[in-house]
Amino acid sequence: MVKKIFSTLVLFVCIISCCICNYIATKEIFKTQPNWYFFNKHSFKKFNHVLSAGMGFRALMADFEYIYFLQYYGNHENQKNRYVDLFSIFDSITDIDPHFTFTYTYGSAILAFDKNIKRYNEAIDLINKGLKYNPTFWKLRFYLGAIVYKEMENKEKYVSFLEEALKFDDHPAMIERLLGNIYEQYKTPDEVTSYWIKIYKTTKDKETKQHAYKKILYHIQNSNLKNPGLILQQIK
Repeated sequence: MVKKIFSTLVLFVCIISCCICNYIATKEIFKTQPNWYFFNKHSFKKFNHVLSAGMGFRALMADFEYIYFLQYYGNHENQKNRYVDLFSIFDSITDIDPHFTFTYTYGSAILAFDKNIKRYNEAIDLINKGLKYNPTFWKLRFYLGAIVYKEMENKEKYVSFLEEALKFDDHPAMIERLLGNIYEQYKTPDEVTSYWIKIYKTTKDKETKQHAYKKILYHIQNSNLKNPGLILQQIK
């Protein structure tokens, strides 16, 4: 009987202790986490949203959805319908983790600048969502400016915003190729080749590096460059 009472008492103490610990932990989480971290109107779009919000692993679930985006965008079969689901994928990722800032910059660049997509309104909507949750993330304003001026066909302003975006270490590689292709339209062969050499040496993207190398070789073979021999030495 004594053992039974003692066991019941121990169990009761354990339950009370767990309740107290849970209360303290929950109180601390509410202090440290932003409002969007908890259940809100966006939490119920998908079951995995409910699960991630309820269990507290929003960022991890956003990473899984980002991997899905990479698979979706990497499947060229989806070019046939111009990646129709792209915006909804970015929207879902940022519903789970509104502070996943790379999704806003990379996503808006793809939506606006990919020649197979060019859906400026969706790109602007994504950036505006990013600014709502990350008002101090000023890179988004550069992307917004570039997209707006691209839509207005104001080349001078458009190029200036792309050049600013290129200064950020985490800029999408697409901007490197895009800016170079615009330079091809109005800069001298020597100026353009110098740009491609810089990209060839600094880019972190294999596809962009190969693209820059081909452009350099093209200008060496087809343009009247001042010192093609020196250029060849720089890319060896």
